[in-house]
Amino acid sequence: MSDVTKLRDDHAQLVKLVRRLTAFVEQPKPPAQLELFELRRELSSTLIAHLKAEDWVLYPRLLASSDAAIADTARTFNAEMGGLAAAYVAYTAQWSADAIAADWAGYCAESRAIIAALSDRITRENRQLLPLLDRLDAAA
Repeated sequence: MSDVTKLRDDHAQLVKLVRRLTAFVEQPKPPAQLELFELRRELSSTLIAHLKAEDWVLYPRLLASSDAAIADTARTFNAEMGGLAAAYVAYTAQWSADAIAADWAGYCAESRAIIAALSDRITRENRQLLPLLDRLDAAA
């Protein structure tokens, strides 16, 4: 499997997980703790593995490109990702099982914000960043 195919597969898996989380936070009451815990664990582990793949595979190749537009786009995306990763880590740290049970509405509101940020990022990467990797692969 090529690097770009793996990254696209990761995005597809992340979208599925985000949709499941969206379905949970649209409910008036929280789901069973174990069910939500498992989804949060799967989302976090998938996202972390994906970010590592981007750090090890995607960004080094794009940043090393002799095409200035490709390298500049990669720098912009890479800088933005740090903020999103930090926001996601803070979100997961803040919302323990007890915190979610105590403030379901607050958890839902913050989850919607994280979901929107992740969804936007995935869409932008699929439309703008991964095609650059395709270009590099085609030129190689």
